[in-house]
Amino acid sequence: MKLCEFLRPASLSAARDNLRELGTKGMILAGGTALHFMQDHTPVTAVDITRLGLSYIRPDGNFYRIGATTPLSDIQRYRAPRWAMHEICRRISTHQIRNVSTIGGNICRVFPWADLPVVLLAMNARMVVYSDHENEYSADEYFATQPAKRFLDGNILTSVKVPALQAHHGFGSVKVSRTTAAFSMVTIAAVLELDGSIIQSARIAAGSAIPFPRRLPNVEAALVGKEAVSEVFKEASTKAARDVPWRSCEGQSPEYSQHLAEVSILDALERAATFAHGRAE
Repeated sequence: MKLCEFLRPASLSAARDNLRELGTKGMILAGGTALHFMQDHTPVTAVDITRLGLSYIRPDGNFYRIGATTPLSDIQRYRAPRWAMHEICRRISTHQIRNVSTIGGNICRVFPWADLPVVLLAMNARMVVYSDHENEYSADEYFATQPAKRFLDGNILTSVKVPALQAHHGFGSVKVSRTTAAFSMVTIAAVLELDGSIIQSARIAAGSAIPFPRRLPNVEAALVGKEAVSEVFKEASTKAARDVPWRSCEGQSPEYSQHLAEVSILDALERAATFAHGRAE
């Protein structure tokens, strides 16, 4: 992507108007770390939204609201009761990239290796998009297709609402990569709700070794009503092949991707169960 001009609007509505006027000749700019992955060399005008007050993390009822231009390093460092987003952010790329890359930039255009969509799907997050007014989209709806399509008309992602983990809910995530800064070979995230040792609900999502981040409904169905033990987790992990087509990724074969995913699902589920057992409030 070739940037030929920069605009710094003073308000969200002005940014929206700029983007609508520019059409395909304009694009939102925040961290800018994804620009070198965009091979189109068409000149565009960047609409910089980093000065619009969209960088924050704050409690919001039963959610934590994260502003769209919040750097991943801020999410990594944030600590609060019933919060778990730092777990995946500390494993994304390098410190230098996390200091610049934003949560909005990671989920407005989803690349195959993206980790945050996987976690947000598992956690049942909500995305807030500004047009003439704010609209909320569930993670299932927002990630049903490439999110970039939602922003062609000048719409702007303003925040992400991540549910606070309730009592007896547990979160676990696994990212497998060859080196710390390498793209993910497979990313798995899981949220379990337990009643004693019985799984009441489950949300499991996968990414990287599949064409687009997705939940794994067959894995989820194999867990609900069962005891939260390794044997159940291992059996449920084998159902993932019914949900998504595993593919070659980072030099690995589809068969190896499937094996790696199943092992990672087991690991994420065990982490989520341990997390849930340790939380009574």
